[in-house]
Amino acid sequence: MRPVGRRLLFLLVILLFPLALAAPVQAAPEPPPGVVVGQQDGRGAGAAPKVPVVGETRSGGHLVKTTTEAPERTEDGTGAMARATPRAGTAAAFNESYGDDQYLTAPTQWWTVNGWTIEQIYDYAQSQGARVSDIAHQPGTQLTFTATLVKNAGAFWVRSWGLYYGLTDQGVVDLANYTGTRPASVARYWTADGWRFAVALVDNTGDGARPWWWYYGDTSFVLAQQQATGARPVKLRPFDAGGGARWYDLLMTGWSSQQFWWWLGGSDAQINNLANQNGARLVDAGRNADGTFNAIMLRNTSGPGPGWWYGLGHDQLNLKTLRKGARLISAQGYVDNGQTLFVGVMTRETSGADQARAMVQNTMLHTAWLNGTSAIAELSDGTLGTFQAHYGDVSGMDVRVRVASVSKTFAAAELLRLAAAGQVSLGARVSQYLPGVTGGDQITLRNLLQHTSGLYNFTDDLPGFGTTMTQGFTNQQLLDIVNRHARLFTPGSRYSYSNSNYLVIGMIIERVTGRSYPDQMSRDLIGPFGLTGTSVPTDTAISSVRLRGYWWNPATSTRVETTGQNASRWAAGGQMVSTVPELNLFYKYLLAGYVTGASWLNEMKSNLVYTGEGSKWAGMGIFRTTLSCGKNVWWHDGRVPGYRTWSVHSENAQRSLSWAYSEGSANPVNFDDEFIDNVFCLL
Repeated sequence: MRPVGRRLLFLLVILLFPLALAAPVQAAPEPPPGVVVGQQDGRGAGAAPKVPVVGETRSGGHLVKTTTEAPERTEDGTGAMARATPRAGTAAAFNESYGDDQYLTAPTQWWTVNGWTIEQIYDYAQSQGARVSDIAHQPGTQLTFTATLVKNAGAFWVRSWGLYYGLTDQGVVDLANYTGTRPASVARYWTADGWRFAVALVDNTGDGARPWWWYYGDTSFVLAQQQATGARPVKLRPFDAGGGARWYDLLMTGWSSQQFWWWLGGSDAQINNLANQNGARLVDAGRNADGTFNAIMLRNTSGPGPGWWYGLGHDQLNLKTLRKGARLISAQGYVDNGQTLFVGVMTRETSGADQARAMVQNTMLHTAWLNGTSAIAELSDGTLGTFQAHYGDVSGMDVRVRVASVSKTFAAAELLRLAAAGQVSLGARVSQYLPGVTGGDQITLRNLLQHTSGLYNFTDDLPGFGTTMTQGFTNQQLLDIVNRHARLFTPGSRYSYSNSNYLVIGMIIERVTGRSYPDQMSRDLIGPFGLTGTSVPTDTAISSVRLRGYWWNPATSTRVETTGQNASRWAAGGQMVSTVPELNLFYKYLLAGYVTGASWLNEMKSNLVYTGEGSKWAGMGIFRTTLSCGKNVWWHDGRVPGYRTWSVHSENAQRSLSWAYSEGSANPVNFDDEFIDNVFCLL
């Protein structure tokens, strides 16, 4: 399969920093001075002054790569910080996306590197058949850089490209003219001889030719130049001009058919609001020394975007881009409290299937790799298809996992089936079906289903897992733990998650049906719905085809395998074993109304109870959350020592995502919330 992105540096296990991209939809405030909102109209400008053709010696630079012989120079050359005129006769055949990676969203291979010399970047680009699309100087160094690269093929192909460093400002312009190219990105750095520049150039001949401008100066100056030319900003890089004065390098191009916006010195919220208000996507962003940001954005025509992010190390930014199934188009470093962090801008790839595949594969790969364990996932979408991935000690998609509290959705569904058959009433008291529960004469079955019973959580008082992992427990032993503790609150007065609720539900199912809980589940749910990899063990049994669980024992500071734990200690609310594909299958049946019937499904999803956590609401054995994009998902997750499981679904299960992994360390890494948001908001 075609990789969406590739790592270039040896990766380190890293801690994630808080991310700073929100997705607000409120109207933006009135732009303060310094914001330019406009649309390029293709206006012309006077010819630039003529300059002589110069070689490397005069330009002060080092030629690293040029892919073609320098074309014959025209007589309408350019001067520093002025317009460069394209070759005559090309405007009519102008290809707007040629060499402009900010426009392009087609799938491609891409790479990013940091802390490399220009020579190293060039060598790597050559070895991969790639070209440099963005270059930025690495803060605190003299001759190392951050770069993004794309495969020089397909929609991203250009006839020639160049990579240079050590140039003066005039040298950049001279070389662009001499080689028939235009700057795609310019990076400024200080030397003993003054300012020098590294530049990535792309072909500027034929139907890809267009005018370009490069100016540097303070805020007022660069704003004035943009307004005077009507050109579209492409890259914006702040620099210290001395005495704390902030200046900018502004690179622009002409003939833009899309509206664009740019902002100098705004907050992250202001930039997000401007983008959301205008239906725009960022194509370049950077951070100033005072913590404000600069951004360039274009009208968004390619669907929800992966956004821009800051406060990340370079490796973290790269990995996040891969997990979003996106492409990194800009990465600028900055120093914050002595640490080099990055602002990165991503763009989506137009193939939803490619993006979905990359999301699933990269999220599971990073989860397994960073935890040193195994991970498995399946995304099933009625339009895009089905995407699966597994990494670590996992032999295939049919491996069994301990699904922990995802078991609660199954238990709730079975109780609702009994209610549909008239065998129980959700408004009846627990004591009617199961005497001997503390406060059972005041607790209804609906209270149990929605965690509003006030029952003490028995798993908080179990003996230490490390010494009793394989010990069996009867339901009565677990209920005795519940009864030793006073009820936490009056039933129905508030929400408090408790495994005891589903212990009691399992015992009621047994009383009403006259069968053991595992037998009833097998007879009424597991068998009829074809869940051949699903079971309700009451001991340590689990298939030999399984995901191994590992748990960090805090008492001994050691990692312990927990695959053979005794499931009876978790009772009906956590003892099930299943496969990731079968979790998706079961929830699809459930949310389509096949498991409980439409009216009881509505009961399951109605009269929600607020949990006190963000936008999370509790139904009956299932939760509803509103994501950052405004979409609702229905879900349940689970955790027992060694296993973490999630099953998340769109309103009608048109899109279903289930995954499981083993944590296995003192500080396990997860991308769970990010995974959900990526899959349900970006695809």
